[in-house]
Amino acid sequence: MKKLTGAALALTMLLGGTPIWAQTDDSSTSTDVDKSPTITDLKQNTPYGTGTTVVDADGMETTTLLFKKDVSEKMYEELQKPNAVRDIIEKAGFDVPKDANVVLLGAGDYESYVQKLPANRPVGVGSTSAEKVDLPEGGMDFEFNVWPQYQELWKGLKAGDTIYVMHQLKNGAWEVMEATLEETEGEAAIGTQKGLKFKLHLDSLSPIAFVKVMSDGTVVKLDKEEVEKPADSLAGSTKPTSAKKLVSVKKSPNTGF
Repeated sequence: MKKLTGAALALTMLLGGTPIWAQTDDSSTSTDVDKSPTITDLKQNTPYGTGTTVVDADGMETTTLLFKKDVSEKMYEELQKPNAVRDIIEKAGFDVPKDANVVLLGAGDYESYVQKLPANRPVGVGSTSAEKVDLPEGGMDFEFNVWPQYQELWKGLKAGDTIYVMHQLKNGAWEVMEATLEETEGEAAIGTQKGLKFKLHLDSLSPIAFVKVMSDGTVVKLDKEEVEKPADSLAGSTKPTSAKKLVSVKKSPNTGF
């Protein structure tokens, strides 16, 4: 099995990179550097995920972790095409207003690892090795943590805001999930850090992109129609799958969204 060890694991889990650019179609970040993101820029702006933690009889704590890597050149080119992200979200049943800005917060290809550490240990104490594993059948719930003070495109987002998570399935189709941001705190070598978190259930791992939708400089939540969730299969499926719930949103008297 592939392993991450020592300093490499500690560095990859510590808050991520600090790019200096932001997409120019978002008026809330228009003062940032006017430059398109690279593949690595997108990866640096994706959050890490933490899954189930199990403590065994010997007091060892096993946690499933998600680590990110660059998306492929082909995927990068697809996501950079005009209206590509908007089209994916609209095909999933979300109603994107014509004057809204759809902003790519980050994109990465994920791999899952398990890490074993002594339970109830002091922060920073214990082995830092992790072994690559597959997700269990039926998938797993993950909590993602993001630190806007270090991940440039997430700046300005706050608890209660809605983001959209595009997950490419094995057959190439995209599912789009809605997530609500919550406040969180994390311990790191540089002290307690305040950030944001959100939860997702993933049945498989493949490219994942994180998106916010802006209107008049404000993050908006989209209306949604009921549509079939695409089958997560290389061969596809002719049977209907469970549909996502209809999201009813009260329109703002000021923005109309």
